Amino acid sequence: MSEEKPTPVRSERNKLVGPGLGLIIMGLAYLVWWLLFIEYAILDSRWTHNIAYAIIILNVGLAWYHKTPISRIVAMIQSFMLPVTGSGSFNTVICTLISSIILVIWIIIVLLEKTKGREFLEEKLSKRGKNWLTMHTIILAWILVGHMGLMFLIVRLPLEAQLYSYGETAGYLINLPPESYEFATWTFNIGLFILISVILWEQYKMGYNIQNNPWPRKSFWVVLLTMGASLVTLAIQSVTVGMDWVGVVYG
Repeated sequence: MSEEKPTPVRSERNKLVGPGLGLIIMGLAYLVWWLLFIEYAILDSRWTHNIAYAIIILNVGLAWYHKTPISRIVAMIQSFMLPVTGSGSFNTVICTLISSIILVIWIIIVLLEKTKGREFLEEKLSKRGKNWLTMHTIILAWILVGHMGLMFLIVRLPLEAQLYSYGETAGYLINLPPESYEFATWTFNIGLFILISVILWEQYKMGYNIQNNPWPRKSFWVVLLTMGASLVTLAIQSVTVGMDWVGVVYG
């Protein structure tokens, strides 16, 4: 009697491990951290921009798991708040509130889609159009998340010292605090830029992934490395320039 060959078990790894899980962990950890140290945001509301960042990163991570056009569109709209917040052009408390509202809207949409068992825009899009929109909206969301590092390194850093010489709330400093010597901020932003680059490369290799193949794990490990490195540099800052460096550096 011939032996029956076992049916190959399809890998389910991609349903858990991938860029979505990494961003969820990063966003949640970021949010919990700043909720634990909420007194800093209460004393200086400019620090609330970190809560907005955390919510946006979390929302984009969650949207990776709910692969519907409207879910990804809302996440993409949410991610536009990141460069807006990071530029210091608007009150960061308001930006945080808007980001929170968009997250609530996203949750409601997801619950409605799951409850009704059908997707919004389902009848208005072809299968090809749905796949295209679903993939490209999340790609744009990732790119916008990467702007967090660009806004810090390219826009804010070159101007910070000059603006502070004019006044503590000159220019964007009215909405964002000085962070030139925040070692963890440097590390996190550089790590985030690397993370988004890795995610985009993984997406390029995976394409539409119609077959639902396992997603590469590199981006997930970059998240953990970025978070760990940020904690290390925070500890280094505490024993070198200190946490109250602004008065020492800028006088």
